[in-house]
Amino acid sequence: MNCFAVVLPGLEKLVRDELAGLSVHDIEVMDGGVGFAASPDALCRVNLRARCITRVLVRLAEFKALSFPELFNKNRKIAWERYISKNLPVQVRASCHQSRLMHSGRVEQAVFDAVRGRLGFDVREASSAEGEIQRVTARLVHDRCVISVDSSGERLDRRGYRLHAGRAPIRETAAAGILQWMAWTPDEPLVLPMCGSGTFAIEAALSGFERAVNLDHAFSMLHWPMLKQRRWQRIRDKAEKMKKARPLLIKASDIDPDILQQAILNAERAGTGDTICFRQLDVFDLLPPHDISTPGVLLCNPPYGERIKGDVSGLYKKLGELFRDAFSGWRMGVIVPDQVCERAIGLSAKRRLKIKHGGKWVHVLHFEGP
Repeated sequence: MNCFAVVLPGLEKLVRDELAGLSVHDIEVMDGGVGFAASPDALCRVNLRARCITRVLVRLAEFKALSFPELFNKNRKIAWERYISKNLPVQVRASCHQSRLMHSGRVEQAVFDAVRGRLGFDVREASSAEGEIQRVTARLVHDRCVISVDSSGERLDRRGYRLHAGRAPIRETAAAGILQWMAWTPDEPLVLPMCGSGTFAIEAALSGFERAVNLDHAFSMLHWPMLKQRRWQRIRDKAEKMKKARPLLIKASDIDPDILQQAILNAERAGTGDTICFRQLDVFDLLPPHDISTPGVLLCNPPYGERIKGDVSGLYKKLGELFRDAFSGWRMGVIVPDQVCERAIGLSAKRRLKIKHGGKWVHVLHFEGP
């Protein structure tokens, strides 16, 4: 199958490397995500185990469409009976760019009518208020139409454990990607000041245990007539058995007791509460854990924008001083919103990762301790 992984902007290369370890083929970084070829088994593995992907689309057809009758007729030739179930309503979403067919609503209706015309049963159109649905996308660019069906259902970054979140929490997929980018390994200490809702800590624990992050996800593909339930159960069972029990050194802290309690509840819901050491602490009282002798990784997402009042650059300046003075030999990853905050840190970044966070571009800076 011709697949496309929708990815948070900036994570494309990390997803490319992640997919390479999941037995897929023809991996190609594209605009807005990563394309790849996969068997049904591999598609199941990717949805279950990929940590940095937002959703996976399966591309069913690509063709030229200059009129709505042509769009309808070519869509009706697609084998929708392999992917559309009687049990769930269907939602079609279209985007149109520099094409003759520029009315997205009419495109959506033409595709929906083609699906209904192909199938031997009545297809119910999904309303915006419904939960579990079957999603079909139509993308027209320069009169070329790509028709895809969503295999993931709910976004994969919504793991289900974060019922409690502070302001502008980082997406689970972004946290997992940054941990990969920092090359953190389960045998290294991980210190997470200003931990907020605990996303970095929880994603680190899940990664350290090599636990598939989407075992309990409600995938749309499970309703596809072409996907055999015995095949799915075999792949899911194998993913579940990959979990490893090992000690992890993850220390998370925050100055706000209410936010810290939210993080603890999130970790318990994720099944990682016994693994992560949470404590209430001002970041400027932070020191390397006394119970470890080897350096590790310090990772933080300091508050900025609407999440903080006062001297933001002063916070980043103190953070740079803390790292330089107390964390010799460590690696530090810090999310910075702009050049003012980056300069305030007062350290030279070894490398940087540009990602979208909260709808804005930010940089993750990697520092090496003296």
